[in-house]
Amino acid sequence: MKKLYLLFLSGIPYLLIAQFAVVSTDPVNNAKNVPLTATISITFNEAIDTLFASGNEAWFSNIDSVVSNTFSADGKTASSTVVLQPSTSYFFAFIHMKAKSGATITTPHVYYFTTGTDFSPYSISGTVGSGSTGVSAQDAIVGLMMTSLDQNEGEGPPQFAGWANVNSDGTFIIPHVSNGTYWILSAKDVNHDGNINPEDGDVIAFSEDSVVVNNASVTNVTLSFVTFEPKILSEVISIADSLSNSLPVDKQLKRVSGWRVDTLGRGNSWEFIYSTNGNTIGYGITVESFGSKTYVIDQGYFDWIKNLRSLSNINTAASSATVIANVEAAGGKAVRMQSHSPSLECKIEVSLADQNMSQYGHLVPDQNLFYWGVTYAWGYETDTQYVEIEGQRFLCNFTTGAVIASSTLSVQPQGMTPSSFALFQNYPNPFNPTTTIGFTLQNSGHTTLKVYDVLGREVATLVNGHREAGIYHESVFTASNSASGIYFVRLESNGTVQLKKMLLMK
Repeated sequence: MKKLYLLFLSGIPYLLIAQFAVVSTDPVNNAKNVPLTATISITFNEAIDTLFASGNEAWFSNIDSVVSNTFSADGKTASSTVVLQPSTSYFFAFIHMKAKSGATITTPHVYYFTTGTDFSPYSISGTVGSGSTGVSAQDAIVGLMMTSLDQNEGEGPPQFAGWANVNSDGTFIIPHVSNGTYWILSAKDVNHDGNINPEDGDVIAFSEDSVVVNNASVTNVTLSFVTFEPKILSEVISIADSLSNSLPVDKQLKRVSGWRVDTLGRGNSWEFIYSTNGNTIGYGITVESFGSKTYVIDQGYFDWIKNLRSLSNINTAASSATVIANVEAAGGKAVRMQSHSPSLECKIEVSLADQNMSQYGHLVPDQNLFYWGVTYAWGYETDTQYVEIEGQRFLCNFTTGAVIASSTLSVQPQGMTPSSFALFQNYPNPFNPTTTIGFTLQNSGHTTLKVYDVLGREVATLVNGHREAGIYHESVFTASNSASGIYFVRLESNGTVQLKKMLLMK
């Protein structure tokens, strides 16, 4: 998926919504033979709230080469000059738009055009149901993913080949589909804030199986909305128990962990780790808000897990909600409310296990008992892990959840060894005129951090010298004398390079 700044183009330009509406697009919807270098624009009947437009994540395009972006003097028309590929179909889709007056458009809009002489004649159609959510599919949008969510895990947002609106009766038709294998995703911005965030009550439906277009249209695709609300531990134990029936009969539960736990003790992901086959093979069961899976854990992880005593009668453990409530009162809230750089975030993680050989081992008063372990950690994410910088660890009673002991988590820079070379997205983004760029290095060495414009011309050198690994580095870019538009920041060290796109909006 490619995000395209300031292009929100309507597939239904004649559909006017009270107070704020799309009045025209150039080229028009379903235009053919569009030039390879073109200016794409959309005009509203009111001036656009540009701050909302640039910060809103719930809009999509498959254009990946944008030369420049502009607004008309009256703020009603947004335009982008783009470079296109020959004989290629393009789309734009957005689910929400706001005017400076505060008026909004909340019905999804989709717009197509092609540089070829015609569109593909095939389509994919079906229905979207409310499932157990009770949410109507009206005003939802359907996207055609080029990879499944599992295949795309860790690779950023999925790429889309097209979008379509869902009708009031739940039906949809995605037009102009070329031969290929696709996965279908539908989403609805229930709270109309311009973003798709299941934690805020928005709903998503997606196909687990692929849809193959082979010289014919595909019909009768059925999707159902699901919610992504996190759950406390007691709500997922039965799911893990059911899935564990497929494991070898000598399975032993060794550890339960909750990731990204909130202050109500609810986790978006719960992991149950088992040893099997005479304590020689480890299995994991992950129960998440949107599904569950069973897998073999890697040998390095199992070499530690196999030494833990097996958990007995997990159903007698204190509720994760009780544990977190106790930790919040014992100092967790104070850690969570600390002021840190916007590049850092606080995560809460919990575990239920034999904690003698864990990071809580120094807090354990009785090595014959099991305990809850809770970590409140400030840190940052690399491609492969969450790097903890500071925070606090808490050890809690297995059955009551009472806090028994705690210790400060403080990792000195020289002790940090990020597992990957990482350039982080600048913040804020868009920016005017100053933004901060962070990075980490896997190995120490000569490092450069440079900013370029869309034509590849160097704008600024932020770093040019030796930098140490295991430290979170930050540099500030000030663009007081630069024009609005897209810029690229390039990090290079020890022959490895990463790029990030930035948007300056004055």
